[in-house]
Amino acid sequence: MSVIVKLIGENDNSDEYAAARRLKESIEKSIPKTSFGEVVLFPSATLYGQTVKDVDIMMIGLLHNCPIEVDINHDGILTKEKVLINSFCTTIEVKAHSITRIRKEGTNLQVFYANSGWHNATKQSNDQKVSAINFFKQTLGESPFVTNLIWFTEITGDELNNLLSVDNHIMLSNALPSTFGFQEIAQKLVIQRKPWKSVNQFYFDCGFNGRDVDNYMNPLMLFSRVKNGIGKLTRRKIEQITNAKLTENELNLEDETFKIFRGRAGSGKTIDLIKIAIKLVNEKDSRVQILTYNRALVSDIRRLFALAELPDMFEDKCVSINTLQSYFYELINECLYNGKLSGDDYLDRYESLVKEMISFLSSDNDSREILTLLCEDNPKLNWDYILIDEAQDWSSNERDLILRLFDKSRIIVADGGRQFVRNISSCDWTIIPNRFNIRLKYCLRQKRNIVSFINHYSRQLSPTYNDAIPLDQMVGGKVIIVRDQNRLIHTIKNEKSELIKAGNEAYDLLLITPSTLVEENGNGRRFVLKQQFERNGILLWDGTNDNNRSDFSVVMEESRVLQYESVRGLEGWTVCCLNFDEYMMIKERQYVPSNENNALFLENATEKKQKYLLNWALIPLTRAIDTLVISLQNEESYYSRMLLALADSYPDYVSVV
Repeated sequence: MSVIVKLIGENDNSDEYAAARRLKESIEKSIPKTSFGEVVLFPSATLYGQTVKDVDIMMIGLLHNCPIEVDINHDGILTKEKVLINSFCTTIEVKAHSITRIRKEGTNLQVFYANSGWHNATKQSNDQKVSAINFFKQTLGESPFVTNLIWFTEITGDELNNLLSVDNHIMLSNALPSTFGFQEIAQKLVIQRKPWKSVNQFYFDCGFNGRDVDNYMNPLMLFSRVKNGIGKLTRRKIEQITNAKLTENELNLEDETFKIFRGRAGSGKTIDLIKIAIKLVNEKDSRVQILTYNRALVSDIRRLFALAELPDMFEDKCVSINTLQSYFYELINECLYNGKLSGDDYLDRYESLVKEMISFLSSDNDSREILTLLCEDNPKLNWDYILIDEAQDWSSNERDLILRLFDKSRIIVADGGRQFVRNISSCDWTIIPNRFNIRLKYCLRQKRNIVSFINHYSRQLSPTYNDAIPLDQMVGGKVIIVRDQNRLIHTIKNEKSELIKAGNEAYDLLLITPSTLVEENGNGRRFVLKQQFERNGILLWDGTNDNNRSDFSVVMEESRVLQYESVRGLEGWTVCCLNFDEYMMIKERQYVPSNENNALFLENATEKKQKYLLNWALIPLTRAIDTLVISLQNEESYYSRMLLALADSYPDYVSVV
């Protein structure tokens, strides 16, 4: 018997595949001849659904009769013991740096990139391990013990030992040099998890719990299955973001102006930001961070990035997407609190901490330089450009902080005007001098009938509303108003079948729910109708649960459900606004008249309230591309009567169930 070492995937001429082939040969030559079992190497693995998604090589093994002599730490004393290696699940980060571009800082190993400076390879490797654990928990319900290695393919063993030497001792690490055997791999594994002993025999395993290698390889193949099964809507988005041409105006990225995209929902602001980010990566080797307020939008764009196979934040050039609060937390924690600020404390003191950071950056001329030195080692903070989506939802302090962190020519903003969801005044970015404005006039998302319906509805809600302009090419579209709740799920099921027939996927069905259909339970919040929908064949990824919103669904058959307040920036081929009238009544009750003085008397109190309600109505109504389903909780309510009247007036594209 022998150990079979499998290499998964086609030879794509990548450095990762070449490294995996070298690793395969090394294991085959050096593993004990008495051993039998299986080792699988998966180069360029994608942990689909995770924030850190890219792993250079995933190594999974299940072995029998594989004795390896290694050093084991017994209360500070190293002794050589023979250990039977039973199983392992390991992420391997491959680095091709020469020894002059590697350094040790404390217990961390760092590598240098010409375009972005020093990066913490140890932290990168640890974050990949955490993502792998979360990935297996999400896909299998539990995870084995995951170990992690850093393989420096272009340095010798002596060079690595010299690098790790401290007072004539070699520091323990998870790093491997260019050439090594299976004994060296085993030694690195037992450093991370101490072997257990039974009847005078030491054993190492990672807790497969009766599973075989294929059980863990199947989830890793998920990305390939998802990518092969994506619908035409997702495919179109990928084509859009990888097409260098912008929707209307080509930007001069070399000038010193501050750049603003301005347009209403569906005008292509987010897609243009992503395209600019990719252009900056491809043409200027930049690292670009996109910031937004909406966590659900962050996860949606991360899914798109994964399917487009864009590199994640640990690459020397990449595009990353995050919330502004997460970015500021990393920044403030690193700069002012030396990593000791808790997440809860940060949220409780958020506004004062933002002001504290502004004060630090305004204190003297050296503060910016100090911050630069702190950030260059942290991939989550080391960015060349900041692109801001839904910029109208920022506070003035958040705006002022980002302007102190980056030169204004390195900031590009997408501003949606009055489309704001936070309880603050819409942020004014036009106060920044020497700016270049791009006005996006057309609705690129929605088909013409839906745009017409929204225009009619909006004029009734706010007579001063300016109509959206649909594209002539976006023909068709329909609106369905469900007044009988007993027919709701049947209607949605039919529309799901229609969108799949049209070449889309379950992900392209978006359900939007009011807070009244969300309840608290022991694991956080949940959509109360989830089981009822799933009994009728509509599987749901529950985005009303805060625990889910940072990651995206990894189940191909799942549609999305989110609360009304969380859907800005998202879209679906078919969108279902559940109990829309109830949602509008909630927003009407929440309205607080503004005390701001209006010297020119441009808006009276009634007009302000109308615009407030219109803002909240347009957020969900502008999500649909082809089909908009609106269910009514009480057909006698003011908002329901308005919708039913529109159905009577425009029966050619508005129907009532």
